[in-house]
Amino acid sequence: MTREIIIGLTVSCSFGAIAWIVATLISVDKRTEVMAIQVNANHEMIRPLWEDFIKRSNIQISNLEK
Repeated sequence: MTREIIIGLTVSCSFGAIAWIVATLISVDKRTEVMAIQVNANHEMIRPLWEDFIKRSNIQISNLEK
């Protein structure tokens, strides 16, 4: 009887731990996806500014060399 209770508790705790791990991994995956979308949006906003900066820098350097 005692052995069956111990086995039942062990199995229940094991399943609980596995369920917690799975829930945590799903939560982390969702947060990672949201962050990836935000990074892509930031990249799209910054890219034109960066390209303009590079063009202006090249023009200024060209003018200094003349």
